[in-house]
Amino acid sequence: MRIFWICILCLNSFNLIAHESRSNIITVQGQGSIFQAPDILKFTIAVEEKGENSTVLNDQVNAKTQKILTVLSKHNIEQKDIQAMSLSLYPWYERERQSNIQKGYVFNRNINVTLRDFENYPAILSDLFALKVSRIDGFRYEVEDQQQAYLNALKAAISDGHERAKHLAKNLQIELGDVINVEETSNYQPAPQPSARSLSVFNDAAQYLPGLNEINASVTLSFSIKK
Repeated sequence: MRIFWICILCLNSFNLIAHESRSNIITVQGQGSIFQAPDILKFTIAVEEKGENSTVLNDQVNAKTQKILTVLSKHNIEQKDIQAMSLSLYPWYERERQSNIQKGYVFNRNINVTLRDFENYPAILSDLFALKVSRIDGFRYEVEDQQQAYLNALKAAISDGHERAKHLAKNLQIELGDVINVEETSNYQPAPQPSARSLSVFNDAAQYLPGLNEINASVTLSFSIKK
């Protein structure tokens, strides 16, 4: 019986300590946002050929790819900013008399490009369309160093959390102690800014200004309260 009462007293003491510990903590959430201009533009060039002979199609796609690479080099796009490894070959069917008849093959190659000089944007696209490429799409403006941009927003969120805690402490007439816990409550997932895709739009420089990307971060800060 004595052991039973000792256990109850210990539990009550623990609950009192835990309650007192929680009552001596103030928790706030800090928000941080920064606006940063995109510094790269990404897009994809598609080269596609149809025919009966896959070897001939391969030669045709390779020849057009070489012309595209020449255009990109002319506009000072470095090799590290060009990826031309994506290839696909699949059967080409047409519907005839309620049946699918194979006519040959479709050979496709995608070339991914990263553009760093936005002023070359209209001229590059004009030269590419002159080559009669099959398709140009996937335009998106991005910040290249996305991690650093997010860290800057995170720093702003921490500063905001400190200011919020100071404001609460002043109004509650309490004195803040040290930060006893920090939790990052955001996960940066950049949202690429889409660009216009119509050739007529590219003729007006004002139509493809990238604007600013907003990067957000949030943290939860817990402070001790001085007695």
